[in-house]
Amino acid sequence: MKKHLATLLIFLLMAGAVLAQPQEKLPRTLLPLKVLQDIINEASGELALQNEIYLTGVNRNRKAEEYLEGYYETRFILEKMREYGFDEAEIVNLPTRSQTTWDAEEAELWMIEPVKKKIADLKEIPAVLCPGSVSAEVTAELVDVGPGFSDDYYRGKDLSGKIALVYGSPEAARRLAVEKYGAVGLIGCSSSHPEFDRDQIGWNSIRIGEKEKPTFAFMVSERTYFELKMALERKVKVVLRAMVKTQMVPYREEMAFGLIRGSEKPDEELVLVAHLFEGFAKQGANDNASGCVAILEAGRVLKKMINEGTIPPLKRSIRFLFVPEISGTRAYLQKYPEIAKKFFACINEDMVGEALVKNLSAFRLETTPYSLPTYLNDVVASFVEWMGASQRISQDQGWRNYAVLSPAGSRDPFYYSIDRFSGGSDHIVFVDGSVKVPAVMFICWPDMWYHTSGDLPDKSDSTQLKRVVTLTVAAALFLTRAGAEEACKILNEVSSRGLKRLGEEKGRAVDLILSAQEKELAVSRKEAINILEQAVLREKEALNSARFFAGSDREFAALLKAKLKSLDQLKIAWREELEEVYLQKCARLKIKPEKLTLTSDEIRLNQVVPVRKPAGDEASPWAAMMRLREMNLQLSPAIFRADFELRNFVDGQRSILQIRNAVSAEYEPLPLLEVEKYFLAMEKAGLFELKKK
Repeated sequence: MKKHLATLLIFLLMAGAVLAQPQEKLPRTLLPLKVLQDIINEASGELALQNEIYLTGVNRNRKAEEYLEGYYETRFILEKMREYGFDEAEIVNLPTRSQTTWDAEEAELWMIEPVKKKIADLKEIPAVLCPGSVSAEVTAELVDVGPGFSDDYYRGKDLSGKIALVYGSPEAARRLAVEKYGAVGLIGCSSSHPEFDRDQIGWNSIRIGEKEKPTFAFMVSERTYFELKMALERKVKVVLRAMVKTQMVPYREEMAFGLIRGSEKPDEELVLVAHLFEGFAKQGANDNASGCVAILEAGRVLKKMINEGTIPPLKRSIRFLFVPEISGTRAYLQKYPEIAKKFFACINEDMVGEALVKNLSAFRLETTPYSLPTYLNDVVASFVEWMGASQRISQDQGWRNYAVLSPAGSRDPFYYSIDRFSGGSDHIVFVDGSVKVPAVMFICWPDMWYHTSGDLPDKSDSTQLKRVVTLTVAAALFLTRAGAEEACKILNEVSSRGLKRLGEEKGRAVDLILSAQEKELAVSRKEAINILEQAVLREKEALNSARFFAGSDREFAALLKAKLKSLDQLKIAWREELEEVYLQKCARLKIKPEKLTLTSDEIRLNQVVPVRKPAGDEASPWAAMMRLREMNLQLSPAIFRADFELRNFVDGQRSILQIRNAVSAEYEPLPLLEVEKYFLAMEKAGLFELKKK
């Protein structure tokens, strides 16, 4: 009897332990599970990783003839697109910003004293020579100038005819070290994560003006830098010999594109973009051969599944762009405006293939900025969250059902997050107010070898690539085949996720009132109401954006109307709640509540509307920022942080006050008169015209 009781007790304990484990369920999906499983079965992380290795298996110095005949990378992508059966595949020559560009031929850096030792060689690691360096053959003593960006680092030091050792970017020190104090060259040390890998060598460049002294700059690892620095601190004389041979070659800027044509609405195009180049002297595996091979593999999967009848033909087209980062995307849209008009959405893939655990990283979906609310955020987020949940469940079950694993890949968990817009890659070209194509980004971040010699395929993971390809194909398939029925599903997705976003914004608004001091309470109450109103406006725009797929469908129109009405009712109820919070705070502080009114400046600037002038290179985010700096415009740092969105909200209808309110809800309350000053400067720079209502 005791034996039976013991057995029963053990069984109950085991059962309890099992029941105590999280019992997660798969979230709803916008595609049937069978279709998702078919995509998983076909997507190959191994093929993607093989292509990444072909592109960036080693750090190599580009051959000079590539600048004349065409780049290796674009030819490789073109060949693969044709092999995979893309309907169109071509290389496009893009307009160049100059007739020539810099190219390195040879570069070696040797220590001559106190011992003879090679420090750097271009043939081994191209990152050691900074683009912009000129030909030189120099033997000179080394002098430590610390970061080198201010005169304080040069006091009591003789730099004339010597080489400056810089902890940081050589360009930050060049104008002082070379131009002012007479150094003949620089040795820099600047890498993304030296605390993680002391031997990585950061990519860097120098930019020598026409009237400035020609010089060169080498980059070394943190380990090498401190070896040199310690020798100097021990009063050891260090003499280096630098041999550099560079040239200017004809400048060629090109990209590759591919197309899978839709059968019913071929002129409506989803764009998959990844940058193939980030400067022609640099190649990186994660940044960004990984994005290129991911969208390339997505195209192969789609074509194969269509050809085999696993999925029906796409209704809409998919355009694949393999570009020089940002500049190439902008140049392509400007060269082919008739093609750009076809784009209805974009997924940008940048640094997507790295092993998450090895890189201490997570997969991130970066959504659109507040100026462009869209169904796209929630559609893609639903697939990302499905991937996260399915991999957790699969791992709990010993990787049985819905496991997205590559044969030679890792068994890493799928760490992910869904993030707000931050920019920094090709999607900024699409979401720019002059283009206004909804665009999201896939990225893995952080990257322990970002922009360094360590960015090689050994940091990548075929399992991660397979997961990204699966997400890409799933999202692309849904978006290119969606009709009225799917539009109703999109409304449900946007509405349910939107309620969560609205709840977060309301909490933010309430907290603004609760935390306000007496003197700022009235202003905080106005800003809190603005946060709520802007949030509701954004959610209504996101819901309306699903009309693209529904056309004139009556069921969709009725459902949309009901959801928009619910948002209006919710805004009224929550606005009343904010007022009650404000009144209670006034009572607590024993002050009289104020009426909500517009100031004279708010009334005035609500009548002034910025109107966008025709876009060109001079209207790019970078060019706009440079314009402001050239004017030496004294503005609050908050204005410069919000610069991109201040311009994006310009639509010829919104007033300066309305733009200020929209951007304040996204970032932080902006001083209204500072926003006016910004737009006056933009008008002076020729980017906008200010009109009275």
